[in-house]
Amino acid sequence: MKTRAKNKKEIEYDQQKLDISTKELADIANDFASEFAEFDGDVFYSTYQKLQNAAWTYDQEKESSKMTKVGEVWEWQEGICGEYRYRDI
Repeated sequence: MKTRAKNKKEIEYDQQKLDISTKELADIANDFASEFAEFDGDVFYSTYQKLQNAAWTYDQEKESSKMTKVGEVWEWQEGICGEYRYRDI
């Protein structure tokens, strides 16, 4: 498989996606903490799910931004992003 290093636009795109997911995670964590305090430790399952999904998205964006190469397909162990991630930029 042919790979190449990420270009400047792709690195900036990764940082934008990471910034967005970090903000979303912080906002949802704030909602979760407020709900937890308001209901004496109980939270709605939907709030928990939102927090879990935001945490998963953040982890994925963090891992993607660490990858230094781009290839035809994703290879997580090799640090290679799939080229289709960047088709919209």
